[in-house]
Amino acid sequence: MLQDKIYRATTLNDQFRIFAVESTHTVQRCRDLHDLSPLATLLIGRMISAAAMMSLDLKDKAQDLSLRIDGEGPLKGALVVINGKAELRGYAFEPKLFLTSVNDNFFPGKQLLPGTLTLIRSTGMKRPYTGLIELVTGDVAEDLSHYYAQSEQIPTAVNLGVLIDQEARVRASGGFIIQQLPQADPALADKLIENLNRTPNISDLMDMGMDLPKILEDFVLKGLEWQMHDNRPLVYKCNCSKERFANAIRLLGKEELLSMREGISPVCHYCNTSYIFSPGDIQEIIKDL
Repeated sequence: MLQDKIYRATTLNDQFRIFAVESTHTVQRCRDLHDLSPLATLLIGRMISAAAMMSLDLKDKAQDLSLRIDGEGPLKGALVVINGKAELRGYAFEPKLFLTSVNDNFFPGKQLLPGTLTLIRSTGMKRPYTGLIELVTGDVAEDLSHYYAQSEQIPTAVNLGVLIDQEARVRASGGFIIQQLPQADPALADKLIENLNRTPNISDLMDMGMDLPKILEDFVLKGLEWQMHDNRPLVYKCNCSKERFANAIRLLGKEELLSMREGISPVCHYCNTSYIFSPGDIQEIIKDL
């Protein structure tokens, strides 16, 4: 199976850190599971890349990170969840949205505003860290950069790209995040900014056959010393199971369960898997209560 990857690197004497991701196959997997329209594919594709890179800040494999966009526009938004093992899942709130004007189906930001971007990161404490901002443009990269500046006071450049064909098949998806660390000399950012302004669209470069390390070397970090520290595989993987659904159903209480005694078939939001609970299954859950 073809494998996506997340990369971690630093540059300029470790004063700037870089996260990068190749997410083409993960986004395609999500598109296939949910039969997404072009608009939904572009939105959740960028969110998948963003969440994958942000997951590198998780300290433990058992921790997880959620990136959620809620919009009042017709696209409504999407949710992506990833754990410390780089196992990711997600879904769009309006997966089939297709607009009459063809061009409108390739600009998801316009179909979201107004709205919010929310980041939830488990930290091992009782309460997870939560950050929330109002969407500024509806573009995931621009709004994420604004989030870092407003909520975490970290100067951040974010570049996300998803290239699809007319059938919403994913040709290329990826991105990178560059952050200025607290001890960095701000003057050193000028060269990075110059390189970023000269870097073509990342998904176009990937579509030409370039991987992320090559894009970083030839464009983003051109002329700069930098070090690749590690990489890890990214995979679309849902953690649902019939047992998990049964545990959730138990929380409904006896009265609600009695209304389901003829059986139910709940469907997982993240992977569209349907779990059949027969009348006998429901009766056993009621007995357990």
